[in-house]
Amino acid sequence: MSNPDFIRHIGEIRDFEKLMVPAGRKPWIGFSAKPAHTVDVVLHLGCNILRTAHLAYEVTGVFQALGIDFVAFAGPQFCCGAVNERAGDNEGSTRLSRTAADRFASYGPKQVVIWCPTCRLRFEALMQTRVSRFSMSHVTAFLAERAGQFSFRREVPARVALHAHVGNPQGEMDANAMIRLLQSVPGIEVVGDLTSLELDYQCGPASIAKLGSEKFLSIRAGLVKKARELGADTLVTPYHSCQREWCAVGDARLAVRNYISIVAEALGCPQRDYFQEFKKLRDPDAIAALSRPVWETHGLSEAQAKELAAKYFVSRKG
Repeated sequence: MSNPDFIRHIGEIRDFEKLMVPAGRKPWIGFSAKPAHTVDVVLHLGCNILRTAHLAYEVTGVFQALGIDFVAFAGPQFCCGAVNERAGDNEGSTRLSRTAADRFASYGPKQVVIWCPTCRLRFEALMQTRVSRFSMSHVTAFLAERAGQFSFRREVPARVALHAHVGNPQGEMDANAMIRLLQSVPGIEVVGDLTSLELDYQCGPASIAKLGSEKFLSIRAGLVKKARELGADTLVTPYHSCQREWCAVGDARLAVRNYISIVAEALGCPQRDYFQEFKKLRDPDAIAALSRPVWETHGLSEAQAKELAAKYFVSRKG
């Protein structure tokens, strides 16, 4: 029997795609299919990155700019099983993660590069129980190792403060890798970091619920104040969940961007951050008007688009 939480999760991801991902314009694989050829690298984007779809477009664009022989996966068909695990469905969770890992392996990669920090935790645990022919790394480390190979096309003048998750080895490794990567971008000056040991390994819904919404907002406000005191004009987020939860504080004096957006801009392949725009608009009519070129490709009516906009971007705190 299918897990109701996972079914709801699938529906939500599809809803976000209808507002942000034009039909037929995905540089990633969203459904399981027999591989046509092998690749050197599998880029696993996860599910929830599609709520901030510009990041999925940007990271694939960065990999393309590097000339990586890769294939990208995104969406619930390649779920790591975290949703089921949180719901107590351990059997379903294990089945999903094993199925996804088998799909990675079917492309014969030398390396699997993970975008999502939760997916990384899930798949690293799985890999300890099975023999694998590929290594696994996080996007931050993979790109930082290749920082000298980028052919940047433009400067991105910005004084950036990096929001990072410390207190765990992976979060600190990601932060160090992001700093190395950002420092390789022409025009970028890293002025400091924004950390709190009270934050979990990412700013996802489960982590915020555990901490408490009011406590999270208080910590966020304090770190935004620190960013301004550091003289930053850009607050950089590490993960898609952090981008969702921090973008609302962005303004003309302090932009909020994910690190991959800065790299993509320097390479000439930036994407519009529709999630941030929608979250700040909080107006179904305005959101439907802005996203019309996307939702029309999915066959939605204007009323349906407004319904989705109201469901996900109106009357939400933060």
